[in-house]
Amino acid sequence: MHAHCSGYTIKIGASLMIVRLVICSLFVGIIGALTACGAPQKKQVEAGPPIPGVNLSGAWYSTEFGDIQLVQAGLQVTGKYEDRRGPDHNGHFRGTLQGDLFRLTWVKPGNVRAAIEPRKGRAWLRVSRDGKNLSGRWGFDESEDDGGVWNAEKSKYD
Repeated sequence: MHAHCSGYTIKIGASLMIVRLVICSLFVGIIGALTACGAPQKKQVEAGPPIPGVNLSGAWYSTEFGDIQLVQAGLQVTGKYEDRRGPDHNGHFRGTLQGDLFRLTWVKPGNVRAAIEPRKGRAWLRVSRDGKNLSGRWGFDESEDDGGVWNAEKSKYD
């Protein structure tokens, strides 16, 4: 009989062949697990200290997403954005303020009739110490960063 393991052919008896196949499978599994463990891990964005008296409620503007309205109630923040590409690109989000970090999930309902897919994802935004700027990243689905940068400035008239 012949057994194949990682491109090698081995001539062996039937019972010895089973033992070697099991050992070969374990070896391949261990190597795969070690390789996965050694893969670079994404660094988690850590929150800084809370900003006393910060209130994100009000009008904001983002070059990436247009006009934004935020409402803060305690540590909970909800919002909506009006994309400059038109109402089919508008969306809403909700999240929590953790120290100086606003973590959120967002939804863009889209419009299938206009061939604009519904999308969703996550984001994080760091609040500046004066509470007037947000800067961070957004991502699709479970990612917080594969979509791009997200910056916003609070309206001076708010």
